[in-house]
Amino acid sequence: MKGLLIHYIIGICAILLMLAATYYIIENPKNLISGGIIILAMFFVAVGQYASIRHKKK
Repeated sequence: MKGLLIHYIIGICAILLMLAATYYIIENPKNLISGGIIILAMFFVAVGQYASIRHKKK
């Protein structure tokens, strides 16, 4: 369970960073490229953590 907890924390943090980057883009649309890169990177981190959690639960 301890290993899964770390994956959950990393996944939740990635989702929160995606939301923060979305707010960053909404507040200042000139930062679309940098915010978009952050959103894309955190999406891949969150999907990777989800896959790790599913693999460890089996």
